[in-house]
Amino acid sequence: MLRLLGWLVLLACVGFVAAVIALPFALLDDLPQVAADARLKPPQIARAQALLAEHDPRRLRDGDVRALRLSADELGLVLNYTLDQFGGGASRVHVGEHLLEAALSAALPPNPFGRYVNVEVGLSETGAMPLVDRLRVGSVNVPSLFVNPLLAGALRLAYARAGLDDPGSMLHGMEFGDDGIVLHYQWHRSIADAVRKQLAPAEDAVRLRDFHGVLVALTKQGEGPLPLPQLLAPLFELAAARASTGDPEADNRALLLVLSSYLSGRHLDTLVPAAADWPRAARRSVRLHGRVDLAKHFVNSAVLAATGGQAVAQTVGLFKELDDSRSGSGFSFIDLMADEAGTRFGKRATESRVMARAMQPRAAVALADADWMPEPTGLREHMSEAEFNHRYGGVDGPGYRKVLADIGHRLDNVALYR
Repeated sequence: MLRLLGWLVLLACVGFVAAVIALPFALLDDLPQVAADARLKPPQIARAQALLAEHDPRRLRDGDVRALRLSADELGLVLNYTLDQFGGGASRVHVGEHLLEAALSAALPPNPFGRYVNVEVGLSETGAMPLVDRLRVGSVNVPSLFVNPLLAGALRLAYARAGLDDPGSMLHGMEFGDDGIVLHYQWHRSIADAVRKQLAPAEDAVRLRDFHGVLVALTKQGEGPLPLPQLLAPLFELAAARASTGDPEADNRALLLVLSSYLSGRHLDTLVPAAADWPRAARRSVRLHGRVDLAKHFVNSAVLAATGGQAVAQTVGLFKELDDSRSGSGFSFIDLMADEAGTRFGKRATESRVMARAMQPRAAVALADADWMPEPTGLREHMSEAEFNHRYGGVDGPGYRKVLADIGHRLDNVALYR
């Protein structure tokens, strides 16, 4: 009897170990269930900008109650943006009366178990927050009996960190319909404070302060316009000096945020309240190839790529040019090249610790405009929408794609991006 009991215990232990070993293989897959689109569409970016303006926290008063309406496509855009922050992926969303179904594929770092985690989830509408009816991760079905209490606990923890005792004090419910979802929420200033702390925790505030200090010193040397490399190179020299003790990805990201804030005339106290007491940089005109607009295009695209993903940066730049062709300065391939150069740089400067550290000393000695962006000779600009469509066939035309290929070839020859 004892021997039989021993064998049963041994078999149970072996089975448990085997299950633990097999679980990662069941959860992860080699291929994504949902394929990612190559590029976001400009109308999606336009809609996202309108939503951001409508629900801008700076326009909300403490206690304001609002309803955020999103179509299934717009919800998918939000999910794709979020996935992009964690390495890439794609989503597919279906919304019907009182229910929502979504499939997600998230890319993972290299590992022996699988390249992707594929998730299918089904939500049902309730009087308050929705409940998970179905959850499948890889080939494993997760009982909703466990999922809903875990999610409720995680939500309560997140609210506690934001200084809110009751999750219902912000999220008042979610409705599902054929035309999309409606999220009812109440704004609290403590949420903005919590988000600010996540965007710029204490160690990042120190980084921002250090790079801001260098920028202040640089802008007070001499007078007149400043070539963009005369700011970028010294800032990256400091980043390279910090490489042995710092986080090179976070340093590069902070550096770009400081420079972008300076070029746009914004103050860093929107991210770090203590920055209101930091010394102010002298206002100087910053130029790339002699143009203020190209410096802004480059730096803003670099920041977007470093914080929001390459696809977002590319599409925002394209949308800006299409908008200019209708009512502004006209469509410009020169601006697009500055956008693409900044996007490439921002991506490479933050995509991994190794790449970020390797980029710092190279950027620190890149003192010429052409080290960052090729001469824009032969590229057309100031085109109306009608002229752009006639000459290049729109953003899907062969003429447009040919110019984009030429821009890509020029950037391929820039040593900093090889």
